[in-house]
Amino acid sequence: MMDFDINLVSGYEAVQPLEPDLQHFQSSLLWADHVVFIFPLWSGGMPAKLKGLIDRTFLPNFAFKFEAKNLTPQRLLKGRTAELIVTMDSPPFYYRWIYGDPIYKQMKRTILGFSSFEKVSKTYIGPIINATEDKKSKWNQRVAQLAKK
Repeated sequence: MMDFDINLVSGYEAVQPLEPDLQHFQSSLLWADHVVFIFPLWSGGMPAKLKGLIDRTFLPNFAFKFEAKNLTPQRLLKGRTAELIVTMDSPPFYYRWIYGDPIYKQMKRTILGFSSFEKVSKTYIGPIINATEDKKSKWNQRVAQLAKK
């Protein structure tokens, strides 16, 4: 488990030193061509610790850079792709079509896309609640197949 303060205390107004786990995460992002985020859906979105990880590490001059007289920032994490593997208690079709797929839209458009990730794929696993062992085994096989890509 990563150890860091999830709160970006002063926003972008002051530099908040990164804890060692966050420094390592940023180094890993720079090294990686493909990043996989695996997390449970929590109240319709990402868990607070994942949001804190993003808030603390996808920072100006790392993930993007604002430039004078330019309305859009320079995107600094070009050439990367991502996969979201999200577990949920809702049926995935319901989450996509009734709720409008908010976690994918947020991650793809306003976080990863904002930093210039080129492609963001998603795999929803659910409903987890009351899933049979056979169903869980099939999900594990699916994730193993994704890992081979």
